[in-house]
Amino acid sequence: MKRAGSGSEEYENRIVRVVTIRKIPKTETPGIVIEESETGKELSLPLWAARELADAGLVKLVDEGLTVDEWTQIHFRERLNPTGPLAPLPEGFFQRAYTSLSSSAREAAKDPARREQLNRVLARYRDILESRVGKIIRLASAEASQPPKGLQPEEVQLYEDVQRTISGWRAEMRRVGEG
Repeated sequence: MKRAGSGSEEYENRIVRVVTIRKIPKTETPGIVIEESETGKELSLPLWAARELADAGLVKLVDEGLTVDEWTQIHFRERLNPTGPLAPLPEGFFQRAYTSLSSSAREAAKDPARREQLNRVLARYRDILESRVGKIIRLASAEASQPPKGLQPEEVQLYEDVQRTISGWRAEMRRVGEG
């Protein structure tokens, strides 16, 4: 079953903003038409198309993802209190993380010196992810009727899936010996 925010295809098709740095001729591909654009114009495009145009030197992405400072702050908050409440994440965190990590991976493929920086960011991302997964699972097993406020859409889906599984199992186990 396809989950909200669960795959790179969804993230690659997410609309991002770009600014043209050179004149762009009208471009047509299956499913998308980019009208001719003058230098300095802002456009909204799927991430995959924006990257193609950026690689061709025609645009610069405005929606770059997460900054190094944001990664550091989020990582610090999550690691500061690993068993405590969920710390708020910036809006669209997982989409922005995907943009950051996939862009960094593309850069590291071209420049091996960037591989070490990518590995540090990946380690932070994994720490954040594992911390949040543990907290979400604990919350989902608590029999609350609603997910806590402030979860990202991807986290709400995880919460609901885990809660449904645990609730079903719990109900089944409570019936043991009843009949």
